[in-house]
Amino acid sequence: MQLTKEQRTFIVEKYFQAKSFQQVIESFQEHFPERQSPTQMTIWKNVTRYKTEGTSLNLNKGRSRLKRTGRSEENVRIVQGALPENPQISARKSGLDVSKSTFNKIITLDLKWHPYKMHERKTKN
Repeated sequence: MQLTKEQRTFIVEKYFQAKSFQQVIESFQEHFPERQSPTQMTIWKNVTRYKTEGTSLNLNKGRSRLKRTGRSEENVRIVQGALPENPQISARKSGLDVSKSTFNKIITLDLKWHPYKMHERKTKN
């Protein structure tokens, strides 16, 4: 379980006061008895993050997302331009310089097109 903002702040403050991992652990146990005490590595990471970033809060929220390389604006425009010419175009036979999976993702997620194939039903005689 992640440390709360109060717990992270407590760890950093106590470390700068005591300069000892063991004293931080003991103080943490006294102040937060319901919580398992942090390891030395957790204390060290929080203090290091505070020194480098200016905060000990979790900064992963906006940094961990991968860039959208396949579904770029340029690729969306390319696929969007090819569809009106031939709406029954397949991902493999499109001739566009876009992978099959990217082509399908662009069609469904960006352009809101959904593949549909007409099926003929047999009639009863």
